[in-house]
Amino acid sequence: MAQALQAMGGRRGRAALTALGVAFGICAAVATLGITASASQAVTAKFDEFTATEVKVKYPTLSSGGHLPRPEVAQRLRVAELNGVRHAGLMVKAEGHPTVSNIRRDDAPWDEATVLAAQEDGLTAAGATMLHGRMYDTGHESRHDRVAVLDTVAATRLFGEAGSGPGALVYVADVPYAVLGVYRAPPGNAGMTGAVVLPYWAATAQPGLRFPDSEMVIRTQLGAADQVAREVPFAIAPQAPDDLAVLVPPDLRSLRAGVERETQALFLGLALVSLVIGALGVSNVSYVSVLERRAEIGLRRAVGASRRAIAAQFCLETAGLGLIGGVVGTIAGVHVTAATSLMKSWLVILDPMVLGGGPVVGMATGLVAGVYPAIAAARVQPAEALRS
Repeated sequence: MAQALQAMGGRRGRAALTALGVAFGICAAVATLGITASASQAVTAKFDEFTATEVKVKYPTLSSGGHLPRPEVAQRLRVAELNGVRHAGLMVKAEGHPTVSNIRRDDAPWDEATVLAAQEDGLTAAGATMLHGRMYDTGHESRHDRVAVLDTVAATRLFGEAGSGPGALVYVADVPYAVLGVYRAPPGNAGMTGAVVLPYWAATAQPGLRFPDSEMVIRTQLGAADQVAREVPFAIAPQAPDDLAVLVPPDLRSLRAGVERETQALFLGLALVSLVIGALGVSNVSYVSVLERRAEIGLRRAVGASRRAIAAQFCLETAGLGLIGGVVGTIAGVHVTAATSLMKSWLVILDPMVLGGGPVVGMATGLVAGVYPAIAAARVQPAEALRS
């Protein structure tokens, strides 16, 4: 042990560069495991927040004998009072793309707009966020006021900029509606992007528009989506709950876990390559050291040192260098994980097994890398070494 420490201390520059090769591999491995764990937690949190809290109830289409639910259906059936329900409201989509314009009888009307009719709580449940102006309310519904809200895409298309919508008029199928506000559609919701949203009363009273399909959008608390999905058909249609189609966001845990495993395997493979390169560097440097120290090895053999003692010394040297590289690499990997997670506003997650395993893996790598140089050193003949 003493001879190994003296040998490493006598060649500090070479020892530092040798340990650095192992450190790179350990750093890559620790950072890979830490970053993937932190990213997985962040993805899970986002999934739970934006996706796993929405439930949709599809009503039978008009073509199959269904009918549009009355505006008071959500309140009358007390869907909003079910445990775990935060908001619930009706929403229907107009058939095709009705003409929408910012002036009556526009020569170039916008015929790619989506026209929706929805209750205020329906838009809230769908995740719409008001940016300018205000949302219509139950007073507008009961008075059949011709008011509307637009999303940012529709406001920009009709008025040139999102902030110019409130207070203007928009014509839907040549019928004027006063724009009350502009909202931002939730991420990933194509149905509410580029949409003009009318109060729900317009679904049955607006001439020139046909709303064949209807649904109720329900926003639940975290973890309550599955329970609400089982209860809501009986709350809406207790006499025929099977006539309703309840859509719950799929559980993507298995898919997410599979993607995480594949990504982790890719980066761990790269980390393993770095570790192998570091091990080869340790082995090469140790073998060169054996060649340079043939006289020293021969002298020790001549004064009685056994082959086993010589081999053990070189194995201890390379194991010590690997341990140093493992400690340095683990510390660097922790810093890389923390810096990346903080930049992304993720929670930093580090497995204690990884932190404890980094130095151990580094020492094992150095030990394995030193086996061949140790064997070569043990085979040095005293007479030939001293003669040279």
